[in-house]
Amino acid sequence: MKIKAIIASLIVAGTMVACAPAVTVRYDYDSKVNVRQFATYRIEADRQRNADPIVGSNLNQRRIADALDQSLKGRGYKPVESGEADLIVRFFTDSRDKQQIQSNNTMGPYGYGWGGWGMPNQVYSRQYEENRVVVNVYDARTNDIIWQGWATGQLNTRKKERERDAAFRETVVSIMKNFPESAGADYGAAR
Repeated sequence: MKIKAIIASLIVAGTMVACAPAVTVRYDYDSKVNVRQFATYRIEADRQRNADPIVGSNLNQRRIADALDQSLKGRGYKPVESGEADLIVRFFTDSRDKQQIQSNNTMGPYGYGWGGWGMPNQVYSRQYEENRVVVNVYDARTNDIIWQGWATGQLNTRKKERERDAAFRETVVSIMKNFPESAGADYGAAR
């Protein structure tokens, strides 16, 4: 009976790791805005919202800004160092502690578990940090938000610098793949 309990515990622990929250990406936009009018951009970190000392660090802000720059250039937009840009791209990060609870649910309706063995129901808990990267795109003339993309998941779990670089780059690429393909493109055609 102890062996079955150990096996059940290992299965549940493996399932919890496998069910760890992946990075999910969402976006929203103003359908009334004609995206064809935009050709240039400027990237800014939203300093007021990047309060998290780890995910919002200057290192991660540079990683995000570089990935945004590459993504926008790849879509045909032109960066503007000084002067007036058509788009202002602001981003921020935040984090919060989360808890995942899972039960192996081996007890049957009459107190019997697998194969008639009466194993108790075991509940497992896992603490983790959920991170979010938010990209807001503004019309520079009106300062109205016209597009927003965000990713939520565990971004800060990578141990090596190259892995962290890749994690943030992949996250930003996932967010920006929903942004119009090139400057002057019709939004409906770019999705």
